[in-house]
Amino acid sequence: MSEALPAPVRHLLLVATQSNGADNGLPTLETAAEELYAALTDPAVGGCVPSPGADALRLRSGTVRRREIDDAVRAATRAAGEAGATLVLAFLGHGQTAQGSPKLWYMAADSEEGRALDCVDIGAAVTTAANHPGVAGVVVVVDTCHAAAGMPDVKELAAGFGVGGLRVSVLAACSALEKAYALGLSHRLAAVLGRGLPTGEEFLSFDAVREAVAGAVAEKQTVAGFTYNGDGHTLWLARNRQWPPRQQAASPSGFGAADLAAALAEWPDAPPGPPPRDLRALSALADRAAAAGAWRVQETAEAVIASMQSVALLVDVAGPALTSPVLRRLAAGFNRRWAGVIPEPVRPPSALTGRALLQYLLEHAALRASGAAGGASVYAAVAWYLVAGAHACGADPQDPRIRDWARRTGAEIALNDALAQHGDGPAGDRGRRLVISLDAAQVDWPDSLSVCLREGPDCVHHRHFDCRPDRDGVERALPDILDWADALLPGRSPVAFVDLVAHAPVLVDWHPEEVLVGRRLLGVTRTVTLRWAGRLVERGHLRGINREARSQLEQLEQKPLDDGVPVDWVDPGRTGPEQLFADLTRGRYQRAVGLTEPVPVPRLLELVTAFLPYTPIVLWPHRDTEPTGEGWGCLDHLWDGLPDGFGAAYRYKMQAGGDPAPVTDAHLLRLAALRTAWHDLDWLDFCGRYDRHPAPPMAPVPPTTPTSPIAPPTDAPAPRST
Repeated sequence: MSEALPAPVRHLLLVATQSNGADNGLPTLETAAEELYAALTDPAVGGCVPSPGADALRLRSGTVRRREIDDAVRAATRAAGEAGATLVLAFLGHGQTAQGSPKLWYMAADSEEGRALDCVDIGAAVTTAANHPGVAGVVVVVDTCHAAAGMPDVKELAAGFGVGGLRVSVLAACSALEKAYALGLSHRLAAVLGRGLPTGEEFLSFDAVREAVAGAVAEKQTVAGFTYNGDGHTLWLARNRQWPPRQQAASPSGFGAADLAAALAEWPDAPPGPPPRDLRALSALADRAAAAGAWRVQETAEAVIASMQSVALLVDVAGPALTSPVLRRLAAGFNRRWAGVIPEPVRPPSALTGRALLQYLLEHAALRASGAAGGASVYAAVAWYLVAGAHACGADPQDPRIRDWARRTGAEIALNDALAQHGDGPAGDRGRRLVISLDAAQVDWPDSLSVCLREGPDCVHHRHFDCRPDRDGVERALPDILDWADALLPGRSPVAFVDLVAHAPVLVDWHPEEVLVGRRLLGVTRTVTLRWAGRLVERGHLRGINREARSQLEQLEQKPLDDGVPVDWVDPGRTGPEQLFADLTRGRYQRAVGLTEPVPVPRLLELVTAFLPYTPIVLWPHRDTEPTGEGWGCLDHLWDGLPDGFGAAYRYKMQAGGDPAPVTDAHLLRLAALRTAWHDLDWLDFCGRYDRHPAPPMAPVPPTTPTSPIAPPTDAPAPRST
């Protein structure tokens, strides 16, 4: 057999769909598709990445239409050609052939028996893909009835645009005259690939796999194979888990592979050819070298190895609760925690799922955190994922397996740091916030402030504070309010997070973080978030706005991390009142809304007032912001840490001196030019209980000093809003 040629990149497009016209349904279709997809995208097995731009989850949903399949195959072919990748195609479901015809017609959700027009010609699709410029080869798995009829025409491969120098391999569930049963090929293939074979081969050939699965599918099926070897090299179906050297080797994901290739390019004495499979040997070689650039190769290889080890550890500890959606939430949490440390947030491809997604996240963590300012170790960010992942899945973050990992890698302190960091999460200080509401005002400034110390959604202490009904009166009341709240927490740190609730005329032009409280500005010691009073208690025609806002926020949470910032930007100069009213009432804005340029306060008030009932997040530039032409790219880096990240940005601007050097500092300065009224899910939870739960016991008020300009608060119970 000719030597297997590992392609530098492998793109996967897996289609699994039912046909309404088929006689029998396929109850295990989605299960089989998930099993095979997981095996083919496992970096240590199939080594594939999802075809760029394809909706991988939709394509294996069981309800894909013929036009969707055509478009997806064409787009995947183009993407593979541009990347010089091997294209791996898998078709699961129903197939039909015309009597006496060698063609396999793959049936989509809108296909009917006996009609080719709404089916996909598999052989033609494979031939077209193989002949496309740049495609390194085409690997095909067909699990349908009459599967072998989908083999491409050898004459077309030999005489096509590729002038015969093509590579195509096909694994078919049955012969052209047979039926396939219960997707046996897909189930068995996923199991064989996941376990590997004792063949002594690093890469599993189609012949070896065909022999391994042939005896396990239905007796009436003849598993068939086809290989066209136009340039002397055969394609491989998967890496072999049982190949002995792979027990010590690590296989980087696309993220780690790119960093490793870049590091090798800077090392003059790097081994020729693609990066070696045995990363431990590469690390040792680089460690012994004295040439420039070798140290980066060694560090990169060690980071990838650490990531690979941690993938299996987190999967074992977290158990079945560790899913792809959980991993994406962990990625958003990582971006919040490390926003001021790493040069870039993690943005995994939206189609990446399962172990491949987990490895991508861990490689990003190890490679980016270890190279960040401050000299964090390779294991610091990986330890964060282990702890956060365990918590998210209801597992013990101090599981003996995690502790053993820390001892073996010398990461005991990194693990302790991660445990301490997680203790400061939503269940800790961030869940305890001081709410100061100006909602008693008829228009702007009230004559009393409703104050609540909340734990999560619950108001555990509340009080009313009188004040003079103007800006100065409200600001003079803040020191007494903060003293009152801090006194309720003896032996604990002061309240670090303050929610200030106001009507729109105050929101648009008040900067409470710049109010002098004692010896320092409020924003220096506390993180201040502005909230709109209209959401605290819904009134009249505004009823239902929080329910709509919750739906919008939940959709934003589910968005892929690589989709960009979920903000609809509005140019104030091109948005008239009539157009704005029409857009709002027709549901034009379903995400956050931001103004692109600063505008005078009267116009700003008009726009912000219009947007507040329709979106939970409104952003606008500070009135003194100078247009720079760079837009608001800072949000791409810092979005997952908002709204609390605004407090850090305002604090940095107040304390910064001179030109910022780190990339993150520049983002913080740009973010500080934005103002916001932000209402997240935690805030909506609080609003939902604000006027419903029984009033808590009255908290004591600390005595006022003779020099205080504010009269002591009344002892009368706080009236509940209606």
